[in-house]
Amino acid sequence: MENGNKELRAFSRKEYLKPTFRCGTQKAIDALAEELNLPHNLSEQDWSYTSGNPDSIETFITHYKAINDADKKFVLMEFIIQATEEQRTDELFTTCWNKIKPLLEKDFILHEYTVYYWSCFDNGNSNPCWKISPLMRKLWEENRKQKLLFVCTVNRMRSATAHKIYENDSRFSVRSAGTDRTANTVISDEILNWADSIIVMEKQHRNYIRQRFPQIYQNKKIVCLYIPDDYAYMQNELIELLKDKIEDIYKRHLI
Repeated sequence: MENGNKELRAFSRKEYLKPTFRCGTQKAIDALAEELNLPHNLSEQDWSYTSGNPDSIETFITHYKAINDADKKFVLMEFIIQATEEQRTDELFTTCWNKIKPLLEKDFILHEYTVYYWSCFDNGNSNPCWKISPLMRKLWEENRKQKLLFVCTVNRMRSATAHKIYENDSRFSVRSAGTDRTANTVISDEILNWADSIIVMEKQHRNYIRQRFPQIYQNKKIVCLYIPDDYAYMQNELIELLKDKIEDIYKRHLI
């Protein structure tokens, strides 16, 4: 039972980190249909998957490497993944995966939603949807960092210190901001929407977000550390306090 609970908590964390939905643009689809000489009916759904012919994967990969347009690369990667999934032998499947994994790693931010989709986290660890799902899950774990936003008042002491001590942590991408108009970085819609989790130093900062950004407040995970404005930037006591509290909420899956 304990192992089952741990697995559930782990997958709950991944579900919370679900990236923003993305789909291919019509312009990119039309361009690829012409460039690759593929039939395309405007009413056809999931075209990039249904056209992902496993025999054409080398053509798809070569074309992917030759283009720079992000929208076209996004659609074409869906072709490539579908073609890999449908390889007829395990040997061919492994060969194709070894070719596309570096492409996914290089352009991970572009393909973040696609990797998440193919990871099929909703099915749990014991029942992946597709043959490629376990490999996608591992790729996700290796490349997807949780986005943390640290918030205090003027973004010079507490949140700035948290930013500094976690800026090179392999688990996180971090930013920091302040609620006051004189803050080094003033809190905004953009920076709040960027974050997966928002870590505030005091209740007043959480209340500020609730009052000024009610929609974000309702849809983001916000955790208060209850650290008063009594410390200097990078003060040893502040560093230890921040580490203790942040590691605690991380282990308890509160972020």
